[in-house]
Amino acid sequence: MSGVQFLGGRYRIACKQDDEAAQERLAGLWLERFRLFSAQCKALGMEELPSMQADDARAAIFLSYSGSLITLGPKRGKECWLEYASIKMRTDVPELVRSDKTNLAAEARVDTVAMFEGSALKRSSSLYRIAVCPAGLSPDEQERRVREATVYLTNGFIKLNKTLSLEGADEVDQFTTKAIINYVAKKNGATQVLARALIDAYLSMIETGLLLGERVSVGKLGGASLRYQAARKARLVKNLKTGEDLLVPAKPAAMVPKFSFSQSVKEKCSSVDPSLIGQGDDEDELED
Repeated sequence: MSGVQFLGGRYRIACKQDDEAAQERLAGLWLERFRLFSAQCKALGMEELPSMQADDARAAIFLSYSGSLITLGPKRGKECWLEYASIKMRTDVPELVRSDKTNLAAEARVDTVAMFEGSALKRSSSLYRIAVCPAGLSPDEQERRVREATVYLTNGFIKLNKTLSLEGADEVDQFTTKAIINYVAKKNGATQVLARALIDAYLSMIETGLLLGERVSVGKLGGASLRYQAARKARLVKNLKTGEDLLVPAKPAAMVPKFSFSQSVKEKCSSVDPSLIGQGDDEDELED
C-alpha cells in the first residue's frame, strides 16, 4: 500500500500502488470537500478563523482532516448543542452524534484536535477549517445559518463520495425516500417508523390543500398551487436532431399542479457550481 499526501501532509489517502487514477480521484475528492466548505460558509456570511476560544458563545462549524463535520450551536447560558457527522466514504447517510449540553474543553485551533466536554464526542481528529458566525447575530439566526450549512455540506459531501467508483462502495442514493427517512430519524433521535409517519402526514396535508384549491406553503422551498390550463389542439412538431415529424395529441382543459420556488431558493440555485451537478443524457429537442 502507498498513499497520496496533500495539504501539507496532514492527511494521507491510501490506495493500491498501481492505481494512480484512483489516487488522483481521492485527492480531488478531498480538495472538493474543502472548497465546498469554504464556499458555503462564505455564502452564509460565516468567518473562517485559525482558532476559537473555549468561551466563545458564537455558533461554529469545524471541518476535520478526516472529512467529518462538527457543528456547535450558539451558547444559550453556559452550554451549547453539538452535532457530529462522520461522513468518510459513505454514499447514503452519515453517522450522527448529537449532544444538547456541550462545551469546548479548550481552545480549538486549526491543525490540532478539538476537545469537548459533556458529549459522547470527546475529541476530534485534527481540524482543517474553523468557521464561526459573525458577532452581533441573534442566537436564532446563528442557529439557522449553521443548521443550513450542515445539511447542505453533509449531503454535498455524500454526493461527492458517489463520484468515486470504489470497491465495495454503497450504491444507495441519499435522496431516496428510504434514505431521507433514515437521515431525519437519526438527526432527530427518532425511530424510522415515527419519521416516516411524520413525513407522510406532512406530504398528505400538502396534497389535501392542493386538491382543495389552496396555495400551500412548503416552508422555505416555496409554494404549490393549481392553475387552469386551456385545451390544446393536436399539433405536429419536428425533432431537431432527426428531422422527424411527431404528433403531439390534443389535451382537454384541466387544472394542473404548479410549484413556485421562493426567491431564496432561486438565488441559492443560481450560485451552484455546475461542475458539481451531474449531466444526464441530452433530451430530444422539439420545434413546433
